[in-house]
Amino acid sequence: MTGARSVASDPLARGLAARMRDAVEAADRLASFSFDGRPGDAVASVLADGEELAGAHDMVLRVLRAVGDALNFRILAAAVAQGDAGASLPALAADLGLTRLALVERVHDLIGLGLLARDLQADTVRATTAGEGAVELVTTLEADVARWLSKRRRR
Repeated sequence: MTGARSVASDPLARGLAARMRDAVEAADRLASFSFDGRPGDAVASVLADGEELAGAHDMVLRVLRAVGDALNFRILAAAVAQGDAGASLPALAADLGLTRLALVERVHDLIGLGLLARDLQADTVRATTAGEGAVELVTTLEADVARWLSKRRRR
């Protein structure tokens, strides 16, 4: 099943592509770093030409797995709801019934996937474009499924 395009997935796709690009650039810079000051051999990129689809496939599945976790989705949805102000981590931990450590570990996982950004000074998290797109994808899909079910029940 290829070629399907959804408007709801556009922000998510753009955000994930940006996250992957940043990850590739950071990994490539680290791999080419000279620890002893001597020039080293040229190092191949962590994402070779032609590997984009495989890399995207892996990233999308990792994001779907993370967003499919009910607590992670609630964290993302809260961050989206708070907009640029961000969701307060202490309030979020209390709302979700999580210890601060459990929440921070989940937040770091979502940051690693490019779905959240954290403001350490304000102790908040906000959704990235990809995080907003993931929440939009889920809410659009659930509304479509509910609408379909509603129509089927009336027959």
